[in-house]
Amino acid sequence: MKITQDYVSSQYHQVYFVFSKNEINKIFDEVAENNDLVGKKTQKAKAQLLEAVKEKIENEIVEEELIKLDVIPISFRKHRYLTPLARNRSLLLIAQFCVLPTDLQLKFPSKIPSGIFHVPYENEMIKDFTKQILLMNHQYDLRDANVATKKSLVKYDLYYTKDDFVINEIKDQINSSDDYDNPDEYSFINCKVGDTVILDEDDGIVVKAKVKEIKNRVVRRLSNEIVENLNFLGCKTVTEFRQKIKDIFSFSTTVVMLLNYLADFVLHNGGFEIDRVVIDHFVNKNLTENEIKRELVKEYIIWIINYNYSDDNNVLYMDKIIEEYEFEKILFNSPHRVDRYQEFVRRRIFEVRVLEYCLEQKILDIKI
Repeated sequence: MKITQDYVSSQYHQVYFVFSKNEINKIFDEVAENNDLVGKKTQKAKAQLLEAVKEKIENEIVEEELIKLDVIPISFRKHRYLTPLARNRSLLLIAQFCVLPTDLQLKFPSKIPSGIFHVPYENEMIKDFTKQILLMNHQYDLRDANVATKKSLVKYDLYYTKDDFVINEIKDQINSSDDYDNPDEYSFINCKVGDTVILDEDDGIVVKAKVKEIKNRVVRRLSNEIVENLNFLGCKTVTEFRQKIKDIFSFSTTVVMLLNYLADFVLHNGGFEIDRVVIDHFVNKNLTENEIKRELVKEYIIWIINYNYSDDNNVLYMDKIIEEYEFEKILFNSPHRVDRYQEFVRRRIFEVRVLEYCLEQKILDIKI
């Protein structure tokens, strides 16, 4: 693999990666073996393999090389494939990203008003989280439904057909939003009992599902007994459970509000310009130019404080960060966050250190 850097500006960087044909083939073979896709020829399997290869190249190989650079990447990466990603072909890939300017100086306020830290939508958050954790722990009752939604449990018979002949059939399958390994989880949305849903088609073989039953889950009323069974961060009662959610959400929101306030202050008093190429980097993020500047300045703040003032061996609010992780994993119903624990914790440590810095420098006086 050959790597070439292009110093676009003090705020923006791009790196060229050249993979040989043999290197690409080796990556395909490794990913296919690790994902049990060796020898599978269906269009779905091919798409899954290609996506897994892209993920390995972008999130592992490229990221490992970026760590070695003499610049500090501070934004999401854009990956441009100048040649197709395929077996038996070399690959030219460009990684583009914003960097921390070496000569950047930020002006912070002498005092941050404590009145900005108002936690919105607290009751709604407690309600949403409670419903989600009850669903995940099967604390619900089933009721018949006429039309399937994303959250419905759907019972169906599965048929493999060719030229309208049934090759194979599997009775009484269940699909649900909890079936993360099933790429067809959204195929049943808006279907009714008796409907036939096409799940896949390849080489003349059509995979169909005949819907037999649709049920929705209705969560049970929260009680002390249910809370104890949920085993969420040691909570034993409904009161403890709701207070824990409130505390976690309050801490998380405080960090977000602090970063937003500091970014707005810096933009108003900073006296520096953001390159056009940096603005263009965010063009597909549905953000206004002012919102882009705000997000970028937040990254500047986070990285400068961590780069210059952090102590890696002393994370003051580590217990709260771990609680946030458990909270978000349930709230967003994402078991895949389990695999990204280190990534989540590292990012939150960086953000929370801004709070620690402001408290230590006495420009902020609030109780955490």
